[in-house]
Amino acid sequence: MGFHSVIDVLFTDIAPYFKTEAGGAQTHLEGNRLVLTCLAEGSWPLEFKWMRNSTDITKYTPEYRHTITSLKREDAGVYQCAVRNRMGALIQTRADVRVAYMDNFAELEQRKTVSQARAAVLNPPAVTSYPRPQVTWFRDGFKIIPNHRVAITLDNQLVVLGTAAADAGRYYVQAVNERNGENKTSPSIYLSVASKFLQHLKFALWDKILTF
Repeated sequence: MGFHSVIDVLFTDIAPYFKTEAGGAQTHLEGNRLVLTCLAEGSWPLEFKWMRNSTDITKYTPEYRHTITSLKREDAGVYQCAVRNRMGALIQTRADVRVAYMDNFAELEQRKTVSQARAAVLNPPAVTSYPRPQVTWFRDGFKIIPNHRVAITLDNQLVVLGTAAADAGRYYVQAVNERNGENKTSPSIYLSVASKFLQHLKFALWDKILTF
C-alpha cells in the first residue's frame, strides 16, 4: 500500500454506527434515576438527539446520554436516540421504558346486603398500579381460600354462592405490586346477609302499605 493510500484510509470519513442496540422493554421504579445511553461510533464530531414516542425531547448535542433524575409515570414511553455526523444520520432501535408505581385505594368503605342463599359478588376496590397488582381477599382478618362455594375471578371479583349468615363480615383486599414491593390494604366492604324470613316479612309489610 502506497503512502497516499495509507493517508486516504486514515482520513476516510466513517458514517455513524451503533456499538450496542437498545435493550427492548425495561421497567424502572417511580422516583428512581434513569440514564439512557446511545453508544455509537464513527467520524467525529458525532451529535446525538433523543426522542420519546417519536417526538423530539432534545436537540442534537455532543451528549450521548439522556438522564431523568426522578422518574415519573408520565416518563414511560418508547425512547430512541439519533446520531449524526457529516456522513449521515442513524436512528437507534426502540427502548420501551415502563415505570412501576402504585397509588392508594381511591374508594371509601362500602356496605352491601344480599339475600340468604343468593350469590354475593364483591368487586375489589379500585387501585391504580403498574404492573397490575396481585390481589388477595380477606374476611375478618383471614385469607379467603377458594372452594366449591367461593371463587375469585380473573378480574379479582369475589363470588360467594348460596350465602349464609356465616358469610357476613368485613371483607377487604391486599394489593401487592411485585415490581416495586408496595403492599396496600383496601377500605372494607361490609357484607350483610338478610334471612329469608326477614325478606318475606319486609315484602309483606310493603304490600300492606301499598293497599292503604
